[in-house]
Amino acid sequence: MQFVMRLAREFRRADWRRMLSEMSATELGEWGDYFRMQSFSDVWMDAQFASLKALIVRMVSGSSDAAVADFSLLPEENGIPERTDEELMHLGEGISGG
Repeated sequence: MQFVMRLAREFRRADWRRMLSEMSATELGEWGDYFRMQSFSDVWMDAQFASLKALIVRMVSGSSDAAVADFSLLPEENGIPERTDEELMHLGEGISGG
């Protein structure tokens, strides 16, 4: 789902459901292959600016402690914690009709 949302943002489409309905599975797969090789523009720009900021800090401070990841504006993709089955069952109890 995250890939579809990024693809819609890349194409400047707010209606991602309609975008998917107008696209064949083959075409979606081809876009997936393309973006595995070529990063999305927001990821690419964030990496460029984070690298630049880290280099400036290293140059000014003389220290090599500044990591590029410290200057990234995008959240880490693995930052979403996995929920246990017990947590999911507890959350599902509050859904009406379930």
